[in-house]
Amino acid sequence: MDKTKDLRQIHSLKKEIELLKKQIDGCWGRELTDPVTDSVTGSYPEFPYIEHVIKVTGMTDGGYIKKVSRLKKQLTRRLAELMDKVEAANEYIAGVDDSEVRMILQCRYINGMTWEQIEAELGINYRTAQRKFSNWQKNKKCR
Repeated sequence: MDKTKDLRQIHSLKKEIELLKKQIDGCWGRELTDPVTDSVTGSYPEFPYIEHVIKVTGMTDGGYIKKVSRLKKQLTRRLAELMDKVEAANEYIAGVDDSEVRMILQCRYINGMTWEQIEAELGINYRTAQRKFSNWQKNKKCR
């Protein structure tokens, strides 16, 4: 797998992880064992045919429960895959020897900062940060 491509995607992967967590939490919007209630409009079978609301209560369909469970498993599986990718990228960054380059990589890829934000955060001129980043990329490709 291309580590540079993974690093570029890490910020997006983190956002996707948050989205998946929300989807997983939303799968069980309510307890599936709770009764389900709905209302319909009907009328008396004989004269006077007065329209009124009828309340209908029942239990959830078992097929629905299975579908929701299957969806939750798929989302959980995808979440685990994404978390593995983010973890691998974090380990890769942690393996960089130069402390300044490591901080630049963390700010750039993990936190999704611009060069100007990196300058403010680390106190390194953004051009210097870009140069160090460029040198790191060149040295990495030579190995």
